[in-house]
Amino acid sequence: MAKRLFEDNNAWDDVASRCNNEVEALFAAVLAKVEAELGEPVDLRDFHFVGANALASFVAELSIQRRLGEGDEAPRDKSYYPRLNDEKAGDDWIDYEYEEINSGEEQEASLLSDGAWRCGVMLDGSNCLYNEASDPMHDECINCGEPEERK
Repeated sequence: MAKRLFEDNNAWDDVASRCNNEVEALFAAVLAKVEAELGEPVDLRDFHFVGANALASFVAELSIQRRLGEGDEAPRDKSYYPRLNDEKAGDDWIDYEYEEINSGEEQEASLLSDGAWRCGVMLDGSNCLYNEASDPMHDECINCGEPEERK
């Protein structure tokens, strides 16, 4: 059984309080990245929607994994998903991320690109992702397996 943050309804235990501080710092960093990329302040209603949706999707996906699995599954690695830049994006910025993949003794750079279709298995409503190196024709999303060109 998972450890509760609020044992015996003891609201804001030390760990829960520090966890809250960590999430607030994360949101502040993300807001700074978005505003740097856009070059102007973001409407906080929109930012609230994105943040609440991301948290709800993360918790829902992990809850399903743990319910169907052994109960101690780690969150799915999403480090290769397209993310915000640390620096202000230029006009020629393309939404690609690079990931190092360990394939035996060799490592090859894998180029991922965002598709135009919503991914059927992603709870956060994000688009399909395609590996440019191994799938240049976008025949199979790395998450749901659907092709980019749908009839």
